[in-house]
Amino acid sequence: MYGRRRLVALILALLVIGGLVAGGFFIVGLFGNGPDSGQGGEAAGNSSTAKPKPGGKPGTPPSAVCDEAGIKVAAATDKEAYGPEESPVLTLRVTNTGKAPCDINVGTSQMEYQITSGDDVIFNSRDCQLDSTDLVKNLKPGASETANFLWKVKRSAPECAKVAAEPGRGGATYALVATMGKWSSEKVLFTLN
Repeated sequence: MYGRRRLVALILALLVIGGLVAGGFFIVGLFGNGPDSGQGGEAAGNSSTAKPKPGGKPGTPPSAVCDEAGIKVAAATDKEAYGPEESPVLTLRVTNTGKAPCDINVGTSQMEYQITSGDDVIFNSRDCQLDSTDLVKNLKPGASETANFLWKVKRSAPECAKVAAEPGRGGATYALVATMGKWSSEKVLFTLN
């Protein structure tokens, strides 16, 4: 009699444990995000902006893709005219004017400040650049990144070759164009007195 009771108790215990395990798998299947749940993250394709996203409600439209036409670069100087002892601070600003976030490399490897006088290239920040770096940032719609560069009013030449001549002052007008990767700004004019 005692042996039968032990056997019945063992069978009941196994049934309870089996029920709990099956119930657990059922609950995990309802709330999980497994490979067959149909709500998995977006697969990373060739786009540098593809990131896994949490499952959405059925019928939710996919998120917008980065519109590179919405990336704008602007150049600026801290003043319109500089005195004989002053050095211009050049500013590069990249802004996402699109409707979707964009991953943009805003590192020094992508930056260029070029100063010209007519067709004469007076200065290019890449001529003597050392140790350029990459820095990818996710720019949300309307967000900007800004970088400043102090130009010491010196000429430059490719491969950092020495240049004897110095830029003229005395009311000379120069044009600045800032570039970030494949995007460039409009010309910004300033005067050196």
